[in-house]
Amino acid sequence: MKSRMCVVACALLAAVCLPLKGSAQDPLSTVLRSSGYTVSLDLNFNRKNRSSVQRALELLDDRPNAYATGFVVGDGLVMTAYHTVSGSLSAPKRRLLGLPLDDELEVRAMVGGCDAKLVKFDADADLALLRVCRSPRRAEALVFQVSPGQDENLLVIAQPNGDKAVTRGVFNGTYMLGSQQFWAAKIDGRDGYSGSPVFNERGELVGVFSRYDFPHNVALITPSLSARKLLEDYSAVAQQ
Repeated sequence: MKSRMCVVACALLAAVCLPLKGSAQDPLSTVLRSSGYTVSLDLNFNRKNRSSVQRALELLDDRPNAYATGFVVGDGLVMTAYHTVSGSLSAPKRRLLGLPLDDELEVRAMVGGCDAKLVKFDADADLALLRVCRSPRRAEALVFQVSPGQDENLLVIAQPNGDKAVTRGVFNGTYMLGSQQFWAAKIDGRDGYSGSPVFNERGELVGVFSRYDFPHNVALITPSLSARKLLEDYSAVAQQ
């Protein structure tokens, strides 16, 4: 088992470190053809402390009551925004789902009809890694952009509830949220975009769509270097 985990870890590191292959002259076309390897996250939020009768009734109707987006970063590994799977919901969204404002919540996440297991996360950077049973295989490696340029063209590839969407915008600088630095972008976002990959015109991963700041009309993006670090930390543990 340990040797198998080492093989998986080495393969993962190779996948995120090698240059992008295929369609070398236009790597963005490759990303768009694959829809960024995005997947729809089907989410079901419920009160954590509920009766056995309520849990039994849920088996009769386990349809999702929320959606987000994730994207494949390795064999059976999907990255998304941590807040989508943490059970943390704002008061307006709790009201929308008919959930109490003060009760602790739990969330069930599914990809392709199978439960997704949280295997690694960085709450400050709003990133999570999920182990899934069904996902497309990446045909090329991720390439990470260290720092976007001012007004650089960006695009978000989202797939909430299976609805694929490509939204374009421009880089707008840095944004501090507490002690954590995010990228800000003038780009439209809506419910279900959280966890979507954000690329530049060279097909490089700029970061992960985190949330939208409506007062300032900017999207907040977790930088790609945070995403790469989460993958490297997961690989280091897998090799042990």
